[in-house]
Amino acid sequence: MTHPAAAHPTRRPRRRWHALIYSSAPAAGQRSRTISRQVLVDVVLVVVAVGFGLFILVPTIDAHSPAGLVLDVLLGTAACAALAGRKNFPTAVAAFAVAASAVSAFAAGASLVALFTAAIRVRAPAIAALTAAELIATCCFPLMYPGSAGFSYRTQIIMGSLMNLAVVGWGLMIRAQRNYLREVLERAHDLEVGQELLAATIRDQERRRIAREMHDALAHRLSLLSVHAGALEFRADLSPAQTRSMAAIIRQTSHDALGDLQDVIGILRDGSTSEAGLLEPRVGLDDLSALIDESRLSGTEVEVDQRVDGTGGGASRNAAAAATAYRIVQEGLTNARKHAPGSPVRIVVRSYEAGEIAVTVSTFLDPGPGRASVIPGSGTGLSGLGERVSLLGGTFDSGRVEDQFVVTARLPWGT
Repeated sequence: MTHPAAAHPTRRPRRRWHALIYSSAPAAGQRSRTISRQVLVDVVLVVVAVGFGLFILVPTIDAHSPAGLVLDVLLGTAACAALAGRKNFPTAVAAFAVAASAVSAFAAGASLVALFTAAIRVRAPAIAALTAAELIATCCFPLMYPGSAGFSYRTQIIMGSLMNLAVVGWGLMIRAQRNYLREVLERAHDLEVGQELLAATIRDQERRRIAREMHDALAHRLSLLSVHAGALEFRADLSPAQTRSMAAIIRQTSHDALGDLQDVIGILRDGSTSEAGLLEPRVGLDDLSALIDESRLSGTEVEVDQRVDGTGGGASRNAAAAATAYRIVQEGLTNARKHAPGSPVRIVVRSYEAGEIAVTVSTFLDPGPGRASVIPGSGTGLSGLGERVSLLGGTFDSGRVEDQFVVTARLPWGT
């Protein structure tokens, strides 16, 4: 059986009590103290074994022949010396000491110490066999020197058996305590690891949530800025009034982007979230008109079909669904400006009696050349929308359908 101090050497616990149980390479000072304590325990046990052996041997000296006494002392000495290997070879040492105690009074103490160690370290079948052998030895020894101890044979059997069983029971109790302590520490270690994993998961979710909000807040505004700035760069035929108007739009869009960024930072600091784990919505279906007007002003042709019941002052779940629907439309318009500039966009937002709202954004793709956009994209907008919709218990899909790129989502909705 592995000593508790050497168990689980590959783990790297952080607390001191973890290190005491799991560390395979303790500090030099700790290792020195541990070795000194183990040596002291071994010396004490050997002294106890020798003392108890002498206590049993002395009353039987007169009953020994000279050769028998020498053999008794030699066997007892060998059994006491074998105790040095009781931790590494507990079964073998206990078997030898028990066998010696059947014929050697001096080995009686060594057999008890070895049996005690075996009860702590070896498996139940081996303990049972060793205990049975010790009880047999207890019955055999008084037959060799009858009456030498001053007690009847029956009394010696009872006293010896009770002593042996008490030693085994003590060892089993210590073994149970060690196993329980190790189990408690392992559970504490697993709990600490689980808490660290949970904290890492929460941090990852927070990073994803922040990325979604930052993307949703800025991608739309920045794409508008890119479109209007591009018009100023390449439209040499603009009149001064048109240039001023375009510059005013750029300035206003920049201010709106900064405002959106401040809103996101403020909400992230407050940490207010909806029941689905999303940040509290700042936009909804009522804001779609302004969003679409901005896109039309940038030159995007937008067709809208919006028929939704229960948009005003609904439950928080409706508000979260409305905000997600807004973000889907926003991302669809942003992607149209980035990847299909000048292409018409059709937006359909409808609620159904089945308790859901459907959002579809279709961008008509031009198969001809020359329509590629220079506006860079992060490549995370659609995946972020998928996460949003999934958190609300909806479904999300995007991809090319014939000559259109279609984004569709279905969200839970209560009228």
